[in-house]
Amino acid sequence: MQCPNQQESRIVAINAEKLTVTPLRRTTDPSPTVWLKRLVDNGTLYVPQNLTLAQFATLQAITLLLSYPGSHYAASRLDACLATSAGNAEPDAPPPPIAFDYHLGLDELETITRTRTGYSFAELTSDLQDAILSLIATRDLTTRKLDLALWLEHLHIQTLALAA
Repeated sequence: MQCPNQQESRIVAINAEKLTVTPLRRTTDPSPTVWLKRLVDNGTLYVPQNLTLAQFATLQAITLLLSYPGSHYAASRLDACLATSAGNAEPDAPPPPIAFDYHLGLDELETITRTRTGYSFAELTSDLQDAILSLIATRDLTTRKLDLALWLEHLHIQTLALAA
């Protein structure tokens, strides 16, 4: 029986043969731009191609309200398919969304939202976003530059088509 206060001694054998030393390669973390490029390349992070970041944030907030539950990529798909003119479409295919219409619609929605609430559309809660979209759909909120109700209806159709 051993006493609990006794220290246990261990014998360790050390191999004293000559070791081959290879120069250590200094490892450093990749730069932030390399990390960002990796996130973009593997699809984790989406960078808008045809919209500004503010426009894309607004579009993403709208598409999350308009699309099926669990469809989080409708905004990026819409941004990717925006055409600069209607002439880019195939003759028999439905015309792609025109980038100018999206830029104007998103900017007008942002202007209305900031004027009425003091916040951008993307910063509002989903309840407030839904209320604003409902007011636009019933033509209670309008703008002189664009028929936002018609624009929102077309956006809804495009979103559902891309979210399926």
